[in-house]
Amino acid sequence: MVIHGEGWGMCPNLLGLKGNMKKTILLLILCAFISLPAHSLRALSGNYAVVLNVASKKVILYNNGLATKEYPVGVGKALTPTPLGNFKIVRRIFNPAWVNPYRQSKVVPAGPASPIGQFWLGFAMNKKNQEYGFHATTDLSSIGKASTHGCIRMYPDDVKELFNIVKVGTPVYVIYNPIEVKEFENKLFVRVYPDIYSYMSDEEYLQFAKNQLSGANLVQEANLFKAVASKDEKDYFIGWTGANKLNEQDTGPTQKGAGTLN
Repeated sequence: MVIHGEGWGMCPNLLGLKGNMKKTILLLILCAFISLPAHSLRALSGNYAVVLNVASKKVILYNNGLATKEYPVGVGKALTPTPLGNFKIVRRIFNPAWVNPYRQSKVVPAGPASPIGQFWLGFAMNKKNQEYGFHATTDLSSIGKASTHGCIRMYPDDVKELFNIVKVGTPVYVIYNPIEVKEFENKLFVRVYPDIYSYMSDEEYLQFAKNQLSGANLVQEANLFKAVASKDEKDYFIGWTGANKLNEQDTGPTQKGAGTLN
């Protein structure tokens, strides 16, 4: 089976929309998924579901609605973005061949020399009926970056594991959430990722964060503004989920994540 490159150029425009309307629809997609607790996906996932957050460059595997594994990934570049929306696994291929997206005549056969590895999980189609998919990469430094033509690069062992878990028909939800709000022992932390596709202004970042923090006690709201301004992917303490006294040693940015999956 020949896989034609990594996304084959530009992805379809998000829902065919542009400008503010595009952003409005984008935020609706985000609110539909990110604002829900993990168990809320149970009605959608059945058994397994895959959630890809393009902005954080992470894939989370859900089992019966519970987050069970997190994988770092490489996603589409700004000029060749990964498409957003609700998809499903449409093809599982062991030992795919590969066509260079820059030189369509160059085919790399399946085997150790293939830049996409041994496993292919196709989940979306572009207008040319060509697939985007999860696959391995020989360029391990591209993991955690916007580095592809739209496909999802994974570490070889990670995509092998995912390949052996999911099946054709497994839901794939591709979202764009540049703000993660985490809770650990009633403490709230916020982590902000760069807007790699220029989808949101800083004002929209803040509004999106505040929508997720409804009802929270933001004793360090200034840290929320710092996080949005820096977009440095660090965790900032911002407040409490309950009426607890502020512990001064927990203020400010910290390198250690709060509630991050292992």
